[in-house]
Amino acid sequence: MSLRRIAAVLLFLSLAVWSSASVQAAEVRESASRYSVRIEMGQAYIGGLCIIKEEESCLTASVVNEFGVSMVTFRYELNKGKVKIVNCIRQLRKPFLRKVLKNDFKIILDQYTALDEGNILPIRHVNSKYNITYNFIPLEK
Repeated sequence: MSLRRIAAVLLFLSLAVWSSASVQAAEVRESASRYSVRIEMGQAYIGGLCIIKEEESCLTASVVNEFGVSMVTFRYELNKGKVKIVNCIRQLRKPFLRKVLKNDFKIILDQYTALDEGNILPIRHVNSKYNITYNFIPLEK
């Protein structure tokens, strides 16, 4: 493949990702809560945006990086108290990581549901066993 063809394919892919991220952002309702998120693991971290959408019997939370790529999407069933990973990037598809993320996000989403309606506060969770710190800071609407 020529260098020009590779550049054209990369440009096409980046435009496709950008346009899909714009459409997804436009579809977020005003009732969704938006947080700046930082997940620290030792000396590495993941940063981005977390959007939590409230539905009748569940919460859907999606963590998106600065480029608009969805890293992980969770669904929390309020009546069952269970978290399900709907989608995640390839690097997080290991059973061990999925279990840790499910348990940690259950705690985080429990904290979110305990907040008074309209009272959005920062959420912090520290998993001391695996040295992971989750920081969620609310964004202004």
